[in-house]
Amino acid sequence: MTQPESTAPTSAALVGEDWFGSPYYALLYHHRDETEACFFIANLVRHLELRPGDRVLDIGCGRGRHATCLHEHGLEVDAFDISPDCIAVAQRYAGATLRFHVHDMRLPFARGGYRSAFNMFTSFGYFADDDENARVVAAAAQALDAGGWFVLDFLNAHWVVPRLTPFSVQVIGGIRFEIQREYRDGFILKTIAFEDGGRSFRFVERVKDIRLPMLKDFFAAAGLHVQSIFGDYDLSAYVADASRRVILIGRKP
Repeated sequence: MTQPESTAPTSAALVGEDWFGSPYYALLYHHRDETEACFFIANLVRHLELRPGDRVLDIGCGRGRHATCLHEHGLEVDAFDISPDCIAVAQRYAGATLRFHVHDMRLPFARGGYRSAFNMFTSFGYFADDDENARVVAAAAQALDAGGWFVLDFLNAHWVVPRLTPFSVQVIGGIRFEIQREYRDGFILKTIAFEDGGRSFRFVERVKDIRLPMLKDFFAAAGLHVQSIFGDYDLSAYVADASRRVILIGRKP
């Protein structure tokens, strides 16, 4: 993930502050519970016919929400994220068959050894250069054994972009989060501004508008054959202007 912007006009700027690993991020997105994540994972485990003991990889794992769901199915899980703060939180779930690592998703993590790899909940599309986004898919493919699966769960820009809410406010835990959303230069931008403890904060989340044809190109370049395309966590069919997600499942020959 790219480093979000942060400013603090009433005090020292939080240079290098990790938005994704911060308590403010966890507070704003507290509604993302494990029920939805585990529902999706259960559907994928059945669809891919994964078995207890299979080794799988969670790419861009954040605080470990999907990794723990995978582990509950008896899978041996390695999970990584570029954020040390996220991994520090995730480590509370770690064990002999659930391991967390700090790692850049653009770089190879392993050469084979995994039955399946997952990139979940739009942990993708952070980079302006499409070659860098393609490297994420290539690194995932490299980690798979022959016949292994790669699952990419990404936002469906066809649905999201026309429905962006320009401005909203959420008050959570006594903090007023002011959220602006816009589409600019091929990116979906969300700016989060708030104050706490006499300090002002501003962070920007940025995801590139990458649509299905280019995602398919990334898979093909990585040697992955697209087997299924779904539009939601119940694995319903993908419909460009109606589905909230675009979920690609590719297989390594």
